[in-house]
Amino acid sequence: MLESRRDPRPWIEANLQILTKDRRIIPFVFNEVQVDYYQHRTPWDIILKPRQLGFTTAISGLFFADCLNTPNTTSVLMAHDLQSTEHIFQIAKLFWQRLPEEERRRVGAPKYDNRRELYWERIGSRFLVGTAGSTKFGRGQTINNLHCSEFAFWPRPQEALVALSEAVPAEGRIVVESTANGVGNHFHELWQEAKSGGNRFATHMYVWWEDPTNALSGPALETLTAEERTFRDRWGLSDDQLRWRRAKQRELRDRFRQEYPENDLDCFLASTRAVFDLQALQQMAARIAGEPAPEAVAALAARDGEAMGVSPARLLVWRRPETGGEYVIGADVGEGLADGDASCAIVLDRRTGEQVAELHGRISPERFAHLLDALGRWYQRAQLAVERNNHGHSTLNTLRHVCHYPRLYHHVRYDARAGAQPILGWPTDQATKPILVDDLAAAISQGAVLIHSRALIDELMTFVVTDTGSQEAQAGCRDDRVMALGIAWQVRKRPLARGTTQRPEGW
Repeated sequence: MLESRRDPRPWIEANLQILTKDRRIIPFVFNEVQVDYYQHRTPWDIILKPRQLGFTTAISGLFFADCLNTPNTTSVLMAHDLQSTEHIFQIAKLFWQRLPEEERRRVGAPKYDNRRELYWERIGSRFLVGTAGSTKFGRGQTINNLHCSEFAFWPRPQEALVALSEAVPAEGRIVVESTANGVGNHFHELWQEAKSGGNRFATHMYVWWEDPTNALSGPALETLTAEERTFRDRWGLSDDQLRWRRAKQRELRDRFRQEYPENDLDCFLASTRAVFDLQALQQMAARIAGEPAPEAVAALAARDGEAMGVSPARLLVWRRPETGGEYVIGADVGEGLADGDASCAIVLDRRTGEQVAELHGRISPERFAHLLDALGRWYQRAQLAVERNNHGHSTLNTLRHVCHYPRLYHHVRYDARAGAQPILGWPTDQATKPILVDDLAAAISQGAVLIHSRALIDELMTFVVTDTGSQEAQAGCRDDRVMALGIAWQVRKRPLARGTTQRPEGW
């Protein structure tokens, strides 16, 4: 068995069987892509891939073999949804059901239970399959092999990976694998960090033409686009592969490059759902990469002169306030819970449209109010617009009755009978949100807003039109900074309406 641990492929191909796409059960013989990964795998791998290349099967086979050939081994495979969880467990069950009798006798019959687990009591090994989002799965045990499948689609992926990887010992193995799902999510961050040597993961990128089934037979193509000629000349693609590519592009449109990547840039950015100009955002990101790091300000001056620490929030400053400067602040309020939405404030120079500061963190709505008060007074008594929805009412109440902030934004609603009616704060609703998003999209495309925050760029890149038509952060991403920027931009573009920036009568 020692040789099986060092080089498990011969054991896998001699003993395991799989179910093919055409519903045949055959011996598990590695395909070309699986062989390539097998030969280049490391203890920590991150894989960017097209759909249906067989990575789930390959990794399941490797981990299953390790369980049976190395006593006291625990392998954990985490899928992004329940359907995929069941699919992975069925792969493992078939491995066991079709395992040669002598191998079954060697390790003893496993115990099954409703947690999708195989446990071989005689050798002390476990093979578990779970669903991302389960807060208790895998806790309290050592995980020797961890597979995070379709990681870009996990809820709260960063928190989940930290918790799971803490259970993996130094000599353990972690495989993070996924198709792309836009930028700004934790999979994209891990991939970019791994490419630059910023973490332990080794990168493995695979493209759609490495799957020989991605071809459509037919006559020779009479004409090719310039792009198709490049693919043919550079990668040796056949007419049948190019014909398949055309068919898939018609079917998936711009999402083709995400589902079937051709490089590790386009696949992350390809999405017909993106609200904001991705090319403009890419250019901003490139500019930001060459800029000096912002100043991290640890404390602000409170009204009583005492220093007020901003922790656990973070205040980044690109330009300190200038005497005579005019500033606006847009604020989005979160509930302040550790696993909830963060609160964010974006400070813009009213005259130039430049982002000069950003306050962001998971803090209570009341504490956020005091920080906004100090931040606004520091920036020359900036006009401060706080989203009034949900927890924003608490922040506004503190700003108004406790802090007495002098320049709170009042949104003007127009009524046919009553005329202009100011209401405290920015209301995000069906009438105002499309205006906010459309105006911000125009400002980004035209280069009218100068953004310095890379985290804000990432949120803008993952702000999408959903299948239901709503405009919001894609699954697993945040839009706290996007909404704060949008509110600040609305305040900046609106003239200072008479009687709406000072305290209403009776305040």
